[in-house]
Amino acid sequence: MSELTSKRKKYVREMTPTWWKSWDFYKFYMVREATALPTVWFCLVLLKGVFALGADTFATDFVGFLQNPIVVILNLISLAALLLHAHTLFQMTGEVMSGTTGLKADVIQKALQGLFVVVSILGLILAFI
Repeated sequence: MSELTSKRKKYVREMTPTWWKSWDFYKFYMVREATALPTVWFCLVLLKGVFALGADTFATDFVGFLQNPIVVILNLISLAALLLHAHTLFQMTGEVMSGTTGLKADVIQKALQGLFVVVSILGLILAFI
C-alpha cells in the first residue's frame, strides 16, 4: 500500500516569543498570569516562618526578617498581585456563573467581592485578638 503525500508545503503559522504583545487583552492576560510569581515569594516567606517556629527562633529571626525594608516591599507587591488576581477571578466567575444560575454577572461579582472583604476583615480581627 502506498502512502499518500502532498507536494504542497505544510502551512506553519509563525509564533514569535512576543506574540502576546500585539493585543492589550493578551498583555493583561500575561500580567495576570505573572501574579503567580509574587505568590511564590509569599509562600516561601510563610515556609520560612514555619521553619522559624519549629526552630524556636520565630521572635528573633523571623520577625527581624519581616521588618527588612526589601521584604516589606516584596510583600506589598505580593499583596497587590493577590488583589489584582482576586479581582479578575471574581469578574470571570461572575460571567461564567451568570449563564448557569440566571443571576446577573454584576450581582455575583459584587457578592464575591463583599464576601472577600468580610473574610479579610474577620481575618484581621482574629489576628489582633
